[in-house]
Amino acid sequence: MTIIKTSYIAVIVLLLSACATKPEPTAKEEMSDEELASAIVALLGESKKVDEKAVAKYPLGSKDNPVRVSGPMGQRYYLSRLVCDNNEPVSAFQRAGNAGIGPFGNIIDLYDVICDTNKGAVTHSVYLDMYHGDYNETRPAAGFIALKPAKEK
Repeated sequence: MTIIKTSYIAVIVLLLSACATKPEPTAKEEMSDEELASAIVALLGESKKVDEKAVAKYPLGSKDNPVRVSGPMGQRYYLSRLVCDNNEPVSAFQRAGNAGIGPFGNIIDLYDVICDTNKGAVTHSVYLDMYHGDYNETRPAAGFIALKPAKEK
């Protein structure tokens, strides 16, 4: 009986150790913003067709008229180019989270964008739709006076 009990315990220990081993890490593949946007469109379908004039009735950067950009890098690039109403660049921005489905049929993100002024920090809410790989917004969001020129590629 002792041999059977010892064998039984050995098998259990072996099985538990097999469950606890981690697989070797594999190389992580990086996707470009365009590949990510294409993959999402392939998964979810084409973006919803929208009446651009109806969307344009709302301030650019609002929930009803989010800034269209290409991927997460496009979001950061656009926000880093905004110029505050005191003619200074934004001092910081941070993603506050997703804000549901926007007018173009995509999930939109909300960013808190901070401008330092002589009266203290002013926080603006800017909504962005990152699923527009072919669109390059050239206008500043509401509450900002300009966009710094785009970098030459």
